[in-house]
Amino acid sequence: MKSSGTRSAAPREKFTVFSAILLGLLILYVISLFIPLFWAFVTSFKDQNTDFRINVIGFPKEWIIDNFRTIFMEFSYSVDSVAGTRQVGVGMLYLNSLAYALGCSFCATIVPCITAYLCARFPYKFSKVICMTVIIVMVIPIVGSQPSEVQMARMLGLYDTIWGLWIMKANFLGMYFLVFFGIFKVLPKGYSEAAKVDGAGNFTVLFRIVLPLVRNTFFTVMLINFITFWNDYQTPLIFMPSFPTISMGMWQMASTNIQNFATVPMRMAGAIIMLIPILAIFLAFHKRLLGNLTLGGLKG
Repeated sequence: MKSSGTRSAAPREKFTVFSAILLGLLILYVISLFIPLFWAFVTSFKDQNTDFRINVIGFPKEWIIDNFRTIFMEFSYSVDSVAGTRQVGVGMLYLNSLAYALGCSFCATIVPCITAYLCARFPYKFSKVICMTVIIVMVIPIVGSQPSEVQMARMLGLYDTIWGLWIMKANFLGMYFLVFFGIFKVLPKGYSEAAKVDGAGNFTVLFRIVLPLVRNTFFTVMLINFITFWNDYQTPLIFMPSFPTISMGMWQMASTNIQNFATVPMRMAGAIIMLIPILAIFLAFHKRLLGNLTLGGLKG
């Protein structure tokens, strides 16, 4: 007989036919995402006339690095202003993109985070109004508001400035407000209560207790916003035409037949150059971003 103290083995989940089909579909989906990226990387090292025309899919016969050097050294974005036309190089395009994407992503993350905390921890009537406003704005489509936004930005002095777009993106509307609101709603109050017993105020509790607890979620949302703003060319094109970004430069390269840059390998090289900061940020912060997002620490 088996002893009563012997523990029964945990039942294993059966690998069904449905699980196998689902796994196969997911593998195919992941492969379909990497194939275009790999093709663009390989094509960026080809020559248009001697290699790409006769070898569209395969590896290049000779890996040409001059495509990237040519873009950095010779490509420029044309900016039309009252003073005339001026050329902006790739280096300045990068700096404008970093200033625009970092500032907007931080403002678009910190504002809904703090607003969600206030609504979750101070459930007054106005807090409910803010929550309903966020939901209503998400449900009702807003179409045709861009001309009025441009006119208002001109009136307030925010037009054609990078910091003006930071202010315009600093709003609490959107899905990320609901993400932070759900986290703060279930966050145990023991953290803030223990801090208040020691004499901490509301600002101290927010910036030294609450925000460090949700830093993984905060950085994840900020990274998603950063990727969105880094790839965005339409908003800078409309609201800050004097400060072109790298996405605007790649858009101009792909939409116009600029001499020496209208070939497929050159455009793929430009796309890879634009992708480098995103890959660098992910490799630097992937452990924190993909880490455990659960919150704990209180013992009964």
